[in-house]
Amino acid sequence: MAVMPPPTSSTQKSVLRPFTVGWFTRGQDLKPAPRYKRRMNFAERRKRFLAALDGPVLLMAGGLLSRNYPANTFPYRADSTFLYFFERPEPGSAAFFDPAAGQVTLFLPERTVADALWHGSMEPFDAVKARQQVDAVLAVEQLEAHVATLSRGRKVRSLAVADWKATSRAKAITGEELDFDDATKVGQGALLDVVAKLRLHKAEDELAELRRLVPVTREAHVLAMTHSKPGVSEQFLAGLVEGAFARGGCTAAYGTILSVRGEVLHNHDHRNTLQQGDVVLLDAGAESLDTGYCNDVTRDWPVGGAFSPEGRDLYDLVLQSEVDAIAAVKPGVRYRDLHLRACRVLAEGLVRMGLLVGDPDGLVQSGAHAVFFPHGLGHQLGLDVHDLEAFGDRIHYPGGRTRSTQFGTQYLRMDLDLVPGMVFTIEPGLYFVPAILRNPEFRERFKTQVKWDRAEQFLAMNGGRGFGGIRIEDDVVCTATGVEVLTASIPKARAEIESLAGSA
Repeated sequence: MAVMPPPTSSTQKSVLRPFTVGWFTRGQDLKPAPRYKRRMNFAERRKRFLAALDGPVLLMAGGLLSRNYPANTFPYRADSTFLYFFERPEPGSAAFFDPAAGQVTLFLPERTVADALWHGSMEPFDAVKARQQVDAVLAVEQLEAHVATLSRGRKVRSLAVADWKATSRAKAITGEELDFDDATKVGQGALLDVVAKLRLHKAEDELAELRRLVPVTREAHVLAMTHSKPGVSEQFLAGLVEGAFARGGCTAAYGTILSVRGEVLHNHDHRNTLQQGDVVLLDAGAESLDTGYCNDVTRDWPVGGAFSPEGRDLYDLVLQSEVDAIAAVKPGVRYRDLHLRACRVLAEGLVRMGLLVGDPDGLVQSGAHAVFFPHGLGHQLGLDVHDLEAFGDRIHYPGGRTRSTQFGTQYLRMDLDLVPGMVFTIEPGLYFVPAILRNPEFRERFKTQVKWDRAEQFLAMNGGRGFGGIRIEDDVVCTATGVEVLTASIPKARAEIESLAGSA
């Protein structure tokens, strides 16, 4: 389908009826995102997984990890592959897939009186068996003995997970050299391929879940926009964002990136105070507490309501690049070509602005554009905000494709041919990074292609704080006929965001 337009101002106003809570004004109350209308098809996913396996597989959900002392734990989040196969997994769960028997055995912590006292009564094993539609539920405390019996001497494979304790247990059971922090040791290659084939192409129940989260993500971004005034702290805006996620029955899909120092790509530091002339960059998305699916959206806006002339030109250029790349999405298109297309649009605009000199194609070929756009166009999205990234380039650079060695393009996270059902982000950006723009090697390499004196003017803006950066990011799905922009309802037209900025 065609790129969906942003909502009109009248639509925006109907959603944002202001009222006062305490001493500040925000948008209307946000109802929790409605639960998915029907159970996601976990049983069908397990059936397809079993059919693709040639031997037994043990999957670990991961458990609770301590934050600063043993009883004070981080919020639990199951491993994404485990979440793909089971509804609301318990901490410490495991599962044994036996393709020969066509059976799945789920392992759960035993139910104790102490657990009931501190955490409430737990669902009995027989009830879990019926709800999860598995063949058996056994105690995870005896996992080693149970797997030895179920495997009947066959080789068992597994996958590393973020919980090092669960991974260590899987290593001891399978004898595999598993390491979650090493993409070459996350799991046996053929097993990674099977999981990736299932997870890369989103079914309709998964797309419905991603769409369900968008109003929550939209509310978070609009709240931050409307409260962005001189004197407001980044931390306050970050609180509004994450509060909107909580009110919507969600959590943050990743550490909220909110900063007037948008030139730091993953900036989680919220200690700055907004000043007139600053540009706020917010990269944040809601994650479902039920299923783990998530959004990933970036928007930018000026503090005080209007961009500077330079900010206006840069914003319009990034938006043009993003919209152009989105419009080119269709089955069979190579994602790397979308990235290069976006780079060329940015290079053309930077030439017009006097920041680059030369032919846009030549500038992209040499990598000169990357001093202002030093990252890739986007990444897969689903149960992970960078979906399946833990599996490494085996999945994202298939068929012998390899990463570029060129600065900037080397950070392109995938080089896949698009197929219907593939969900990913499109997120070009322009940044003024002192460490890049004042790098002697780059200054020598691109001495005839980059107008370094012009770049210095942007570094000196806002009383020496510098311009910062602009990135615009949407979540899209490749369809049979083109593209659907899942996050199209989140404002990004310049006139609209300027009218929202600081309007609370």
